[in-house]
Order: sequence, then structure tokens, then C-alpha cells
Amino acid sequence: MSTMKAARLFGAKDTRVVEEERPRPGPGQMLLKVKAVAICPSDVRLWEDGHAGGTYPDHPFVQGHEFSGLVEELGPGVDGPPPGTPVAVTPLWPCGKCDLCLDGMDNICRNMPFPSFPQADGAMAEYFAVPASAVAPMPEGMDFIQAALLEPLQAAVHGVGLAGLQPGWTVAVVGAGIIGLNVLQVARACGATKLFAADPIEQNRALALQVGALEAVPYASDLAQLLPDVTSQPRVVFECSGHPAALHQSMDLCRAGGQVVILGVPHPDVIDFDTRAPRRKELHFVFSRRYRARDLHTAIELIRDGKVNLGLYPVRTYPLEKAAEAMQAAYRREPGILRVVVTME
Repeated sequence: MSTMKAARLFGAKDTRVVEEERPRPGPGQMLLKVKAVAICPSDVRLWEDGHAGGTYPDHPFVQGHEFSGLVEELGPGVDGPPPGTPVAVTPLWPCGKCDLCLDGMDNICRNMPFPSFPQADGAMAEYFAVPASAVAPMPEGMDFIQAALLEPLQAAVHGVGLAGLQPGWTVAVVGAGIIGLNVLQVARACGATKLFAADPIEQNRALALQVGALEAVPYASDLAQLLPDVTSQPRVVFECSGHPAALHQSMDLCRAGGQVVILGVPHPDVIDFDTRAPRRKELHFVFSRRYRARDLHTAIELIRDGKVNLGLYPVRTYPLEKAAEAMQAAYRREPGILRVVVTME
């Protein structure tokens, strides 16, 4: 029996590396030799609470859905990419058969297992079996860490797509973490000419300027002071923090008739807000949920064409054997680090 190491969550804040049987790929699957797993804030919340929004794992649980690796073995019915190919992976594995999938909304498939959301194990292990349809060969020059970071880039691609952004528009991003920074880069690639950002963390503001923001300030309310009049307000505001105050400020900042696209996961789940400004300005609100299967290929094209640079983002790496330390580091949100990444030899 071939074995491997895997990092499993046995309860809140209790990650242990265990030895277990190596999986085999089933029909339509391929086995990956995992090379990098980035830790998402949603992984941290599950690690901290021991559940995901009230859904508890029914077994010691493997986390991680931002990952990349090498093709190790092809399952029955799969003819490529061949073993040894470095691949990026989308963790979006829709059924392709439900009403929502058939309507083109595979990001909200009714029957979709999502790795690292109970009860579907994630990728923080030496080997992981995935649908062959979920992988794409990595472009030349991309490393495994950058390939793992394609997952939050897919979220930005989807969110910007929901806005129907047109060349020449003014855009603001509230919350310049990794998704907000990706939104800035994707919006710029789509032709936005005036980009603004708000984030209380100085390093995030510096990165926002580096990826194309004209101004980066601590809070969205500060951006209003920079705009000469209401006609220069952004037509789209992307709320990428999940903080209630950021949502309120996004509504105040947005131009009348504009859109607020909400990519941040609101915390707490229930938020009260003053309806006067959004009602009088007839604002349009849209919540963005993950991404669609095609967005992985769009993200790779943006990298290949030099329109998005993931290499700017500071990361800290830990070996799989120190997965528990990696989760603690992600939980502490150490200054200067956008993502903690677990790597495998």
C-alpha cells in the first residue's frame, strides 16, 4: 500500500499531519502530486471555529482549495495532460446537469462538492485526486505558488465580469487584500482608466498603487475628499473586505445609478444599513459567489499576456510537516504577508 502525509483538522485549531493511504484516481479524475497550497481566510475561519457556517466536518478534515501540482497518474477515461505536467486547478467542480449549470451559472451549482468545505476534503496533502476537467497546464514562467494564487484571481475575474465594466470607467476597490488587488489588475486589463483603492493597511495601499491605483487611502470615506464632484464618483465600487463599515462607505462613494459588487464575505452575516443613499441614487447591488469554471482559463490568459502579475504579492511558506504552524500564522495575519502557503517537496 502506498502512503502519503496529509494535514487533517481534528477540531477547532487542531491540525495534525498524519500518514495515510494514497488515493487512486477514479474515472474522469487525475491524481496530482500537490506542490503548493495557499491558505484562504475561509480556511482560517473553519480552523478557528471548527465548522463552516454551522456545517461541521464529520471526519478529520483536510483543508485547502487554492493549490497547484504535478500530474501523477491518469484515471480511467482520461487522456491528458500527461504525467509530469505542472497544472493549475480550479476547485469549482459543478455537476453540469442541474438547472443552474444548464443556465450557465455553474458557480452556484446545486450539487457541487467544494474541496475544503465539509464534507469534501481539500488539497493539503502530498497527493490529491481531482476531476481532469478542473486542471489547466501552467504557462511558461509560472511557479507553483503563483499557480495556487490563481484561485483568488478567478474570484476577481468573475466579480469584474458581473459589473459589465466598460473601457474608460472609474472604479474603486474597498479592501485591497489579495482579491481587491486582483480586482484592480483585472479592471485595468478591462479598460478602467481611473482606479482608486481604500485599505487601512499601509502595505496593501502601497501594493494597490503598484498595480495601477491612482490613489490609495485608508478608508473609502477618504476617497470622497479626493473627487472634485459627484459626477466623478466611481461607476462601480467593488467591496472586497466583508466589513460592515466598508459596505456603508461603498454605498456613499458610488456614483448615482452605479453598482456595488460585493466580493467580500460579510462578517457578521447580518448587516443593517441606511437605505436612504442607495435608494435615492438607485444603486445596483450584486453579490459575487466564487467564480465559474471558465474563469481559470481567463485568469491564465491574463497572466500569459502580462496583464496581471501575481509575483508582486508577499507570501510566507511552510513545509507540510509544519501545517499547524502555517494555520496559526495565517490566523495571526502577520503584517507584510498576503498569503501563507504550504509547500511540498
